[in-house]
Amino acid sequence: MLHMSTPQKPKVLLFSHFCSPDHITGAEKMLLFVTLELGRHYACTLVVPKEGLLAAEARRHGIETVVQSFPLLYDMYHPTAAIPQLLQDLLVHSGMPSLLDLLLIHEPDLVITNTCVNLAPAAAAKKLGIPVTWIVAETIQMNEFTPLSARLMDQYADWIVGISDATLQPLQGFVSDHKMFVLPPSWHTEHYDPGQWPIKRQNKRAEIGIHDERPVIGYISSDIYANKGLDHFIQMGICICKTNPMAHFMITGKPTDPVYMDSCLKMILHSGYSSQFSLLSFEPDIQSVYPAMDVVVVPSLLNEGFGLTALEGLIFGKPVVAYRSGGLIEILTSTGNEHLLAQKGDVQDLTNKVQYLLSDHRIRQEIGSRNSQTIHQVFGIDAYRSRLGQFLSLLSPHLEARSLEKQRAPRFPDYLLLKGESSHTVFLIEQGMKRHIYTGEDFHFYKYDWHRVGIVGDQQLAMIPTGIPIRAKEPFLEYAPAIYVAKGQGPTVYLMQHGGRYPFATEGALRGHGYSPSQVVLLPESVIATYTLGLPIVGGEEKAKKELRSKRKAKLIIRKKLKSRKKLKQGTKLRKGTNRFAKGGIKARKRKAAARKASAKKKPTRVRRRKSLRAKRANTKRKLGHKGIVKVGGKR
Repeated sequence: MLHMSTPQKPKVLLFSHFCSPDHITGAEKMLLFVTLELGRHYACTLVVPKEGLLAAEARRHGIETVVQSFPLLYDMYHPTAAIPQLLQDLLVHSGMPSLLDLLLIHEPDLVITNTCVNLAPAAAAKKLGIPVTWIVAETIQMNEFTPLSARLMDQYADWIVGISDATLQPLQGFVSDHKMFVLPPSWHTEHYDPGQWPIKRQNKRAEIGIHDERPVIGYISSDIYANKGLDHFIQMGICICKTNPMAHFMITGKPTDPVYMDSCLKMILHSGYSSQFSLLSFEPDIQSVYPAMDVVVVPSLLNEGFGLTALEGLIFGKPVVAYRSGGLIEILTSTGNEHLLAQKGDVQDLTNKVQYLLSDHRIRQEIGSRNSQTIHQVFGIDAYRSRLGQFLSLLSPHLEARSLEKQRAPRFPDYLLLKGESSHTVFLIEQGMKRHIYTGEDFHFYKYDWHRVGIVGDQQLAMIPTGIPIRAKEPFLEYAPAIYVAKGQGPTVYLMQHGGRYPFATEGALRGHGYSPSQVVLLPESVIATYTLGLPIVGGEEKAKKELRSKRKAKLIIRKKLKSRKKLKQGTKLRKGTNRFAKGGIKARKRKAAARKASAKKKPTRVRRRKSLRAKRANTKRKLGHKGIVKVGGKR
């Protein structure tokens, strides 16, 4: 059943580009957090491309979640010359009509699309005139084609929200400053239980065979691939193992590049220090992972949009060492940890930073304690809500203007069947609302006819409020159309109208009301009984007969036209002023006339005999009689 937005709470649809069944990425975590926070102001629905951990987590928090697949445009992240053609391919992709259907049914006041590759929801929303906010959770790669990505984002987004300054830097000069806004992620403290962290620390360390307080240096990534720098972490670890046999290195995540992962494992095995390394699978419960670590290392080789791993490490009160990569610089600099930033790709610099922390237990404790306080001040929930409030104040006038525009939009007459020019779903207009016919089976169940479906502009359809869907299921009083004709097991046919059933006295009465027997819906007697019985419908026989005669007459005219068309052969032309046909046209007629004259000249002259008086009188009478007759529609 469709949940409609209320005037007090505008509706927002948020689109995730990804939803994995076995792990959850930083971009997904941030979108979930945004959805929960926006839920305090709007009626939010999360849209995922398939079922997975994000969908399950969203439902666990009470967020309405819808599954709808749609195409992605990966070249937006690593721009290429193919972007214009790929855009055209995306706009005609088979998944776009379904995306339009989703927006028409849910009628959001705002669409939020997450990550730069997620262009399809923005394009669909723009086609329907729905405002778009585009969240940029990564730093688009800089090359000669980056302007193509930037201009597309400017074209399809009303506002662009970057999770850091680094994410918006590639858009500078191509997108107006007033459209861009920085909103770093945060977290809900109530979702964490610091009281359980000591126990979870002990359990996780026992899992990797550590039962004392030797230092554990942690690497965590939802997706492990080359740009996440695992090989740099391993090289650093091997270097430290040579001088520090007590250090242990814990790797947690899901490998997505088997060849790369295999090379990393071989590096550990060939080093001779494999006993000081542990490899764990992805763990969705971060509270069971971070407490076990003493130092968190983020050796990312790509410019991170933000670096959620670093943020989480600081939340858990851990010292964080990272490469100078995109948003990681902003996080560590703003929290007083700039001295723990290593030059990107410099393994020796990374090693020196970690060895500095391992050299003294008290240094780690002091930095960790300071981090747990500073992170709340800079990126805590209060700071986030303050920034979010500023952004929502920018949105409000635009959303109010759209709401007024929808209220003033012209309405279609009731009981029309309509669909959009680019969408698939058919809607029935009832009482100023559009009710979508849920499936093709429901369409046929209620005896609808495709020839009666009108096509209108998608944007026109988007202006009509959405009502309860039409379905062939109980309770029929809720899901059935407001007006239709139906019968149960017996012969009686009813007009089902607004909860009442009115029996037709005769077939003529049925036809007199504009229905035919082919439109009668078959319902169980139990469903018929749920409608209140009303007075019988009589009359209409004369109207039905008149309509029947009109139909017969129309069929007869069509038959005559078809018959006359069959007579028309190749080369024949219509004679001027008549419905007759002549082969060859005017020239042929002239030739025939000339031939007749020539033939008449050749005939011998007949000598007329003198008529008798009696014959003359008879001939005169015939001529008078002939002149007095007029043939209707013909010649005298």
